[in-house]
Amino acid sequence: MTQKNLKIHNTRFITYADELLKVDVLGGVDTIQIERMICTLRITYENYPPIRTTLDLYTDNQTDKLIRTLCDKWNLRLTESSKSVHGMIAQLESYKLQQLKYPQQQETIFELTAEEAKEIKEYLSNENLIANLQSDLEKMGIIGEQENALILFLAMASHQFNNPFSVLCLAKSGMGKGYLLQKLSDCLPKQSISFHTQMSENALYYFESHQINGKVLFIEDLEWTQKMLNPLATLQTQGRLVKTRATKDKDGMLHSTSFEIKGKLCFVACAKPDKNYEGLSLPFLCLSLNQDSKQDKLVMNYQKKLRAGLINETEIAQVQRKLKCLLASLKNVSIVNPFAPLIDLPENLPYPSKTLHLLLNFIDVITFFHQAQRESRVDTETGEISLLTTPEDIELAFSLLKSSLFRRADELSSAARKFYDWLEAFLEEAQTSEFTALDIRKASKIHPRTLRRYLQELTIYHYLQITGGNKHKEGYRYKTSNLNELSELQNGIETSLAKTIEIVKKAHSRSVGQKPLSNPASKATTKKTSRTTQNEKTLS
Repeated sequence: MTQKNLKIHNTRFITYADELLKVDVLGGVDTIQIERMICTLRITYENYPPIRTTLDLYTDNQTDKLIRTLCDKWNLRLTESSKSVHGMIAQLESYKLQQLKYPQQQETIFELTAEEAKEIKEYLSNENLIANLQSDLEKMGIIGEQENALILFLAMASHQFNNPFSVLCLAKSGMGKGYLLQKLSDCLPKQSISFHTQMSENALYYFESHQINGKVLFIEDLEWTQKMLNPLATLQTQGRLVKTRATKDKDGMLHSTSFEIKGKLCFVACAKPDKNYEGLSLPFLCLSLNQDSKQDKLVMNYQKKLRAGLINETEIAQVQRKLKCLLASLKNVSIVNPFAPLIDLPENLPYPSKTLHLLLNFIDVITFFHQAQRESRVDTETGEISLLTTPEDIELAFSLLKSSLFRRADELSSAARKFYDWLEAFLEEAQTSEFTALDIRKASKIHPRTLRRYLQELTIYHYLQITGGNKHKEGYRYKTSNLNELSELQNGIETSLAKTIEIVKKAHSRSVGQKPLSNPASKATTKKTSRTTQNEKTLS
């Protein structure tokens, strides 16, 4: 239906005028509740004073009462008044349905010039791709976080992959979490990112699928709530999220209403390390950011140089444009890891299922990022192209995630572990094994409640022993237990990872130069797509 009598000044002010009445819709039309049309109207007829009213135009009793009021007050005919009011309702309904179908303007597509496409093709085909990427990230002002920044950038690149990778950045307040995320978000095309400072626990259910599907969902300050993290984990693993709640219809009767979101997304958020995110066994990598004083000095020196005009901001903009082109040029392809059966986790590692899932997923992301250098396999029946993982991809994944595997193996929280490492260094310098909370407060500016929480956690896990003192007077005296469980776990993890890499490389060397066994079920063939001289084949 055409809206010839309806004029949309903006979403908050709409006017309707026909041969009989002029109506101003103040506040616009609510596009959230499809079953109602509550509007505030200012109705004018000739030179009479206007009538102002708020009503639900989908309720017959209210519209009939409005029509009778117009007839009684201005001596109008019932048929003419009814025709004018219902004509307005029909055109407002048409406008509302159009807004529901197209809730936002279409996003502009990021496009590369022919010269940029050629440059990015050479960039992705370079054997020093990772080193060049780290150099570009450093040029953008990411100082002292090379490894973490690389992990985050690879995770961001996976937003176009069919199995995106998600990361939780853990650091206490004031340690530059937002700075790092802001720098990395500047590398993303605008249509590829959904940035939020905070998000409530139920906000995820009310997104449209197109708003988050295939995008990077940035949350700068993640509020600790399991009600929000669990739906994110479900959406990440299943690609679908459905919430059903009870709502009232216009007659006051309760009925069930379902909200469904479909899509895959890369989730990147910042959070404080004082919560046990590892204990929730979420399908997200928990990444501890650098929090030492040296990192602060590096960032402050960079900020001073930037303010002094010693940093070339034009070069920063050029690097950002190049990385945007890089991410936009990546294509979604399937990944086959022929070495996956050879990858075993170290023994006694907590949450082995989730840890293995993260590790294999990250290996796929690295292969996806190196798509211009990897061998492809084409299925002759379906025509599907799959990239083959190489031992170098697995070795890089192990190198980047090794510290995160240590973190999962540690029974202490990341904050308590860092405090315990500092405490050991402090006691060694003081040449003593016993201390009190007051001794710690004199040596370090740490909040008493935070210190008490650390001491309680270390005592529960027997890293500290209470040797004397009194809770209500001078306080307890503590002594370290000299546990070396984490060192043993670290050594075990390093040995296990090194052994796995050796097994993978041996299997790969045996497969080089050999023809893969024919598989009648898949009938797959392989072809070379990179410039390198390797000739990897799938394992038998």
